[in-house]
Amino acid sequence: MQIEMFDSAVPTPVRAIPEFKVYPWEKVLRDKQYTKQQHDLVHDFMPGAKITTYRSGASSKSDILGYIQAGSAIGICVMDASAPVRSLVAEYVSQGGEVFVDSGAFRTFMAGLRKPDTKPIDFDEVFERYHDIIEKCANPSGLIVVAPDVVGDQDESFRLLADYKREIELITRRNVKVMVPMQKGRLSIAEHYARCKAMLNMDFVVGLPSNAEALSRSEVFDFISTVKPANVHFLGCSETALVHEAKHRSPKTEFTCDATQLRKHIGKGRLLTEMQSQILDDVVSHAIHGCSHSRIDDVSVWDETEVLGDLLGYIGTLKETEVKALARYMNIDVKVVLACQDNESLWDCLDESNGGYAFQMVQLYIVERCHKILSPKVRTHVCSELAKRDIV
Repeated sequence: MQIEMFDSAVPTPVRAIPEFKVYPWEKVLRDKQYTKQQHDLVHDFMPGAKITTYRSGASSKSDILGYIQAGSAIGICVMDASAPVRSLVAEYVSQGGEVFVDSGAFRTFMAGLRKPDTKPIDFDEVFERYHDIIEKCANPSGLIVVAPDVVGDQDESFRLLADYKREIELITRRNVKVMVPMQKGRLSIAEHYARCKAMLNMDFVVGLPSNAEALSRSEVFDFISTVKPANVHFLGCSETALVHEAKHRSPKTEFTCDATQLRKHIGKGRLLTEMQSQILDDVVSHAIHGCSHSRIDDVSVWDETEVLGDLLGYIGTLKETEVKALARYMNIDVKVVLACQDNESLWDCLDESNGGYAFQMVQLYIVERCHKILSPKVRTHVCSELAKRDIV
């Protein structure tokens, strides 16, 4: 079949250009804040109903600093906490902050489900780290540490209590609270509680598991109504109807809980990560132009012209690590950089190794370095703002 000479041409399909979308973190934040305000109305009307929730799940220094700035009660796993983090929480407790320190037994239990050959937790090391925090506290009364236990194994947990009774006594003498998790087993929770109390000969915070190997609602309420302990902590549980009903059944008991809210806001397309990324870009833009920023202090010291002068005008005064970082980025041997006699010879070396684009490369290096230095500060600011709004 012949095609007519003047037939209209078949249109060439045009590939649609994907729409570029920016995560609307300010709107998401407003929506979450509005929802939270409705919940807070209950606490405004009945302040006695408010339950202290320790914000767990943070292990980095930046996130811990954010929680500290927000004045939050903080929960950490002692085996995940670095020495600087342990020092930070010790200082926070000394200033009146509240910190809950977990042994990592639950983490070990979960790892064992994935890998049966997972090594059991070393409680000697756990207590060494407990003492590292306690020794740095001027007043450790706001500190709670978790006694040794094995998730889901009542008798083994009791045996560990007996083994570490001396260490537990030493800690309580320092005015530190000790939590004893109540594991399920052949005895009822009330019976297990009674033998733990008799063996330790002290009051302790009762830990009730609410994740793996958790107690049923009836078990929780039977225990609370019968024993009415002074302090109860729901492990791995946010402020829920279960906690408030327990409070109703034993009004004189002080209830606390710990919940990981941070991680669900981390990742691409999630509030904390997107908020940090966009604010960081804005802060860096201000910094390299020598402008201050309302969210982060002292960013104007990253004024590009001044940093350029520091990097290339006074190369001999820079720290060796800074010279190495610059040389690596500029694709030149650090020895060659250090051998340059003056600023002009240095520029010649950099130009030669970068095809005459040394100035542009140095500018990019400054921006990248600025991002790296300011990113933890922005992360702390974002974590603090979200914690103050009770989102993380």
